Amino acid sequence: MGAPNFIVFLTDDQGYGDLSCMGTTDFRTPHLDRMAAEGARFTDWYSNSPVCSPSRASLLTGRYPGNAGVRSILAGHRTTTGLPPQVPTLATALKPLGYNSYMSGKWHLGLSEESRPHSHGFDHWYGFMAGCIDYYSHIFYWGMNNPGPGVNPTHDLWEDNREIWDNGKYFTEMLVEKGIEYLRQAAKEGKPFFLYVPFNAPHYPMHAPQKYLDRFPDLPWDRQIMAAMLSAVDDGVGAILAEVERLGLAEDTCSFFMADNGPSRETRNWLDGTLDPYYGGTAGKL
Repeated sequence: MGAPNFIVFLTDDQGYGDLSCMGTTDFRTPHLDRMAAEGARFTDWYSNSPVCSPSRASLLTGRYPGNAGVRSILAGHRTTTGLPPQVPTLATALKPLGYNSYMSGKWHLGLSEESRPHSHGFDHWYGFMAGCIDYYSHIFYWGMNNPGPGVNPTHDLWEDNREIWDNGKYFTEMLVEKGIEYLRQAAKEGKPFFLYVPFNAPHYPMHAPQKYLDRFPDLPWDRQIMAAMLSAVDDGVGAILAEVERLGLAEDTCSFFMADNGPSRETRNWLDGTLDPYYGGTAGKL
């Protein structure tokens, strides 16, 4: 075995019990169950923060949130500073050892240029930088285009620091596709890699493709959408790990799965605090 590869899967606002290997009985997570069965299951694991940004800063830096420079959840406007560029991350630490690093998913460690993934050791990246997005339009509904009191919907989908548009595609599936593309390229290059896959599910807004909702016709509507979102995550983890095996990289790859900070009871689960299932941007209910 040469230098090991690393894959870190992270979910957003997921409760520790919302996996079948951790006790839930109303839906199954077979791919994550397999990870738990074939690896180590940590049942006394604690997050360094109850909210997104500080917990992610701790994960990537190995520091307490205050020592990492991210003490609270970060705002979504495009000048928000976050993780200081001088703070080393896992990606920057691995680079002198010959590693290539890629992120596919949610960043939430700052939107200003010096706080973005490429300023913290990631050679390439794909995803969004604020706290959450609509899973289909990829709009951050509480973002600010400019600093100030006004809150305007802001599009937030990027690839290698270039804003891109891919309206109508489910983001959980999109980030998995990009992760698999990266694995194939990494296998061709033959360098050790660090793949960081921070899912935004099951963070609000509560969106899932109909094919996943159809798996759980007998669950109450609120539990049905949670089960659907996490089933999409489970399938995504399974697809990435299957690609690792197909590429012959499994014996040289260490994979980790965790949630960022436990479940959320925030009142905005349906975009604006209502129980209506979907609102589209500023155009009204769809």
